[in-house]
Amino acid sequence: MFYIKKNDEGRNTLLDEFNNFFSGGLFYKEMKTDIEETENEYKVSVDVPGVDKKDIQLSYEENVLSITINHSIENEDKNRSYIKRERSVSQMSRSYYLENGDENKIKAKLNDGVLEITIGKSEIISNKKTISID
Repeated sequence: MFYIKKNDEGRNTLLDEFNNFFSGGLFYKEMKTDIEETENEYKVSVDVPGVDKKDIQLSYEENVLSITINHSIENEDKNRSYIKRERSVSQMSRSYYLENGDENKIKAKLNDGVLEITIGKSEIISNKKTISID
């Protein structure tokens, strides 16, 4: 049987990336999201632990809600020597298609690491016309 020995000298090895892939480590930047639809609105809840509201950009254009986070830890201590540092800078972005959202009825708040966005729906105006056949 063949065994792989992990060399743990602070280097990010191919084996580390392999282990991260199967443990979900490569996807730690993913924003876990719940989207609830009611008759009058969408309620979007996104996990963003440790992120300040100043680091979050929201936009809604052509029925697409986009969330971008630029988060960095600015505590640069020159007296510290890191073996591994993964928490210094993080950028992530996700987009969601939410049909018939009204850009004038959008509210967002950040509460205990959860970004909560409410988007009111616009009235659907039907342009459907029945055509008679001659």
